[in-house]
Amino acid sequence: MMTIPKGLKIRHKLFAVFVLSNILLIVSMWQVFQWSFDKGFVSYATERDRDFLEQMANRTANLYIYYDDWYFLVQESRMEKEWHQAKLENLRDLIPPPSTPNLDLIYPSQYYRQRFLLFDNQHESIIGKVPFANAETHAVTVNKKIVGYVGLRSIRELVQDQTLRFVRQQGEAFLLISAFMLAIAALLTWPLAQWLSRPLCSMQRATKKLAAGEYETRIAVKGSDELADLSCNFNNLASTLEHTREARKRWVADTAHELRTPVAILRGEIEAMQDGIIKVSPESLSSLQQETLHLARLIDDLNQLSMHDTGSLNYNMEDVIINDILEQAVKSMSLPFKEAGLELTFEYSQQKPIKTMGDSDRLYQLFSNLMNNSLKYTNAPGKLSVTISVKNKRIVIRFEDSAPGVSEDDKNRIFEQFYRVENSRNRATGGRGLGLTICSSIVDGHQGTIGAYHSPDGGLGIKIEFPLN
Repeated sequence: MMTIPKGLKIRHKLFAVFVLSNILLIVSMWQVFQWSFDKGFVSYATERDRDFLEQMANRTANLYIYYDDWYFLVQESRMEKEWHQAKLENLRDLIPPPSTPNLDLIYPSQYYRQRFLLFDNQHESIIGKVPFANAETHAVTVNKKIVGYVGLRSIRELVQDQTLRFVRQQGEAFLLISAFMLAIAALLTWPLAQWLSRPLCSMQRATKKLAAGEYETRIAVKGSDELADLSCNFNNLASTLEHTREARKRWVADTAHELRTPVAILRGEIEAMQDGIIKVSPESLSSLQQETLHLARLIDDLNQLSMHDTGSLNYNMEDVIINDILEQAVKSMSLPFKEAGLELTFEYSQQKPIKTMGDSDRLYQLFSNLMNNSLKYTNAPGKLSVTISVKNKRIVIRFEDSAPGVSEDDKNRIFEQFYRVENSRNRATGGRGLGLTICSSIVDGHQGTIGAYHSPDGGLGIKIEFPLN
């Protein structure tokens, strides 16, 4: 027998899925946070720069009209740069800043002074070493003529270090919070994974028992989710297997019993002839022949049922007029009913033919079996009423005989194989217990339905429905 290697159990897999999902969610949130912060901050700063650039361009234009060149800004910018350098070299000395009134007028704040750029009308750099194409600029217009451009260094260059430091700090805090939340999620996920896997583990144990032949195994159904539906289906499967096993045992026992009786009679009579107790005569041979015919009919019935169960019973389906077939069957049974002191009536209210798809020979066999059943079990004087009609695009056929009737339990079991009600067990009047089972098989082969009910005349009623062609 091939053994399946043991691996991760379902609860371990569920736990791993939950934890990995949380980790993936945290990583995704971190990436989105970085992207959102970077894009949002830079976009905000860029929009703000554009507003200030327009103000700076207007102020620069006014100064250009007064000085008529850019030397005044270049001089003040050089003085401020030299002051910054001197301040870095003489950290202990308090060096006062230079006077830069024009730059103070242009810059709205000290923050923008570090980023100020100036270009001439040919895009050549005057203040700052950033290429014109890499700067955010605004034209300086005097008398509708562009005399230069004011610009600002990219916000990314200035805030990159500060931004990275801030983002790193926020990231560390975010990771600490995420690790804490992940630990809590893991503590909650493990019992959750065990709880979700418990029904599957129960089903696994029950399946092993079912595979071992313990068909009485059942699973407790809790809730109304898919696992509960699966448990219900498992219980239905176990119940079906249990009933199938019991039916098979009953089938084997009943078949053996039914075959044993005629064989025992044949053996007894043949042994009696061999011992000289019974003389070989036409009468004794006729008795043997009757038992042989009974045994042959029983074997033929069993063969038909087995062929139907295996799907190998052939039906020659064609368009048939079912009311004509039923009428022929009734006419063929009229004489036996009359001799038994029973009245046989056939009622067909419609005038036009009733057509359906069917096997005429099998349908004739079906109707004959049902009438023979009533012929055997109906007390004389009595009657059998046969009716056919069409209702809701279905062909409805009823067989209703007179007393004796059947009990409620017998009514629900008369289509079972080898089942006979108590008053029909006498072999002189009873059948083999397969007639109605064969009838049910024929109806099923024609996509119809068959059922029993209490007849209004005090006997048994059989209702058959076929699809209308």
